Amino acid sequence: MKLRYLTPLLLFSLIFTSCNKMLDIKPVNRMMPVTISDYESVLLGGYPRVDYFMKTELMTDNVYANLNIIASAQKDLDLWFTWSPSKLADGVETDPYWGQLYTSIYYANTVLDNFNERQPASNEKELFETVKGEAYALRAWSYFYLVNYYAEPYGPATLKAHGVPMPLTAKDVHQNTQNNVREPLEKVYMQIVSDLDQASALLAGKKSRNKFRFDASAVQALRARVNLFMGDYENAISAASDVIVNKPLSDMNNMQTRIDDKEDRYAFTGNVGVIDGGDYKNEILFFTGGVANTNIYYHANYMFRPSQELFALCNRSTGGKDYRRYIFATFADMNTNEGKQNGPTLYNMYAKQENPCYYIGLKVSEAYVIRAEAYARLKQKDKAIADLNALLVRRIRKGEFVALKATDFTDETLLSRILEERRVETAFEGGLRWMDLRRLGKPALSHVYKNGQIYNLKQNDNRYLLQIPPSELNNSPSIPLNP
Repeated sequence: MKLRYLTPLLLFSLIFTSCNKMLDIKPVNRMMPVTISDYESVLLGGYPRVDYFMKTELMTDNVYANLNIIASAQKDLDLWFTWSPSKLADGVETDPYWGQLYTSIYYANTVLDNFNERQPASNEKELFETVKGEAYALRAWSYFYLVNYYAEPYGPATLKAHGVPMPLTAKDVHQNTQNNVREPLEKVYMQIVSDLDQASALLAGKKSRNKFRFDASAVQALRARVNLFMGDYENAISAASDVIVNKPLSDMNNMQTRIDDKEDRYAFTGNVGVIDGGDYKNEILFFTGGVANTNIYYHANYMFRPSQELFALCNRSTGGKDYRRYIFATFADMNTNEGKQNGPTLYNMYAKQENPCYYIGLKVSEAYVIRAEAYARLKQKDKAIADLNALLVRRIRKGEFVALKATDFTDETLLSRILEERRVETAFEGGLRWMDLRRLGKPALSHVYKNGQIYNLKQNDNRYLLQIPPSELNNSPSIPLNP
């Protein structure tokens, strides 16, 4: 395969050769970074600025194919929607998701290699610690995605299972990326936890630069997510609580003025998405992964849409008007040809034309559903209900919200309701639905596609793991592949 790393930086450029091995990142011509500001620019070049998760939604129950659409979907999307064993077209060896995540790790390692041997001057200490903390966070983020794509879900039975290659240095990268090994899953997760500990300590008390970079609250939100996936519910609660105490949760009632002015169907169209309504942007902790207003679920002529099952969770018969339906509804007249082609659902989170916006990577509401789930799993029903109500009162129209009561639920039905709210809150954000399906038992799924053909993903199907790309097998002939 050929992989090209070309990243314009503020003060210099790092130019990497196109090469024939996925982790073979041999520098051949570069102007070396020197100052801490130089290395800050290196780190900024490592943050993902292309999609590395949105296609995973095609493999979930969050998406269906609107077969009334005349235009065909891109050919490569078929592979995801039908759970093809390989998501790469015939003859293609490069997996862009794998490549993007390891590129981010390489940039983080480049910074850490230098900073672990550098003693900053007193007037540079804050910038030094900020950049170093972000580098640890970026590496943790990247490894979390890698193991949740290419390895088994974390659990007592899988700790020794194959994880992913885990380079922790960029030094002599050409030599060190030959014959890679897949470290045990437990070891990769322990490294993620360690990196988050380092990032948290370094970024504590530091001013947030912007929402395209990790800060202390974003790290805590990521820590809560990681702990939840590990089944470490006490620490998930602790990390989520830190986010909840320090960051506001948006109130979607603030969108009502615009809705009244524009009417339902036209409230979020053109250059205004739901994310632009009210104060919703205030709760975003971290944007990632490329320009979102050109995503594959947003356009009326695109085939893949939010599923009606997902939409139905925003239209419960009791409990008041849920503003989250504006994220998914077309409000089209289904009795017309236009309505049938448009279908009932469309992804309206982002503006359609101008004002580019990146994908949501982390936000405050995720901390609420993480903590609620953790409380429910620890049988602390009242606390779980309180978190659910704190979220829903800001998602349901004022005056219509009816608070949930512990007596309304058994332990099992409460957990189910929390997982439903998590699904609605995080749909199409950070690829979480695919990762949740994996950790929640790899359920059987079905998709109806062209000519009405039904495609099935069986319970515990091997295709719940993405395959190690051919380029990595070329680089490391002995590396174990997924089943």
